[in-house]
Amino acid sequence: MKHFLLVEDERILAKNIGFFLEREGYQVDIEYDGEAGWASYTSKAYDLILLDWTLPKKDGLELCKQIRQESTVPIMMLTAKGEIVDKIIGLELGADDYLVKPFDQRELLARIHALLRRNAATSNEQRVEQWLQYEGLKLDREKLLIILGEQSIALTANEYKLLEILMKKPDNVYSREFLYEQVWGGLLEYSERTVDVTISRLRKKLMELSGKKYFHAVRGMGYRFGGKT
Repeated sequence: MKHFLLVEDERILAKNIGFFLEREGYQVDIEYDGEAGWASYTSKAYDLILLDWTLPKKDGLELCKQIRQESTVPIMMLTAKGEIVDKIIGLELGADDYLVKPFDQRELLARIHALLRRNAATSNEQRVEQWLQYEGLKLDREKLLIILGEQSIALTANEYKLLEILMKKPDNVYSREFLYEQVWGGLLEYSERTVDVTISRLRKKLMELSGKKYFHAVRGMGYRFGGKT
């Protein structure tokens, strides 16, 4: 049975979501503030985490960032903040999906199923071949790490998937639309910024790791990885 953590300070909403998901066959732990959510996260292994944006004691964005620093567990943000800039902030901090309140429970379930499928597909691909390499860089498909020498940086599930696509065929140019469809699969309303933000995060991580620029924007087309500058 899949085990979820829901951190939501609106108690009635949290209990309704928990009841609905348990009726669908999932086990759900509920916490009502960020510090309690962090305590639960560190004490158990979860298959998915649902986070409200505005939480007492530790807000959802801070909790998302903290979790993402040490885990690739799928994270979905639940929030009343529906502006595109808010979505970008959540994605930039490592969330895998974003659902705006009020929402239909059937949409929540559909998005959860999609996240779990993507996570399972990623795990299956990792078992086929652990390493993908380009020059001195190694992409660890088992641990979702990008490695150079003795140093490594953890990737989120979306960062991993995007980097894998680009790294498989260096110098190929991919449109934002193609990358979005392959990574997010229509979970979010299409925005070029969704791809740009994830590329920006990856560029920063690889720059910290190697000091080199691996991602190149091709005007009017999209992005490519590696090759000649």
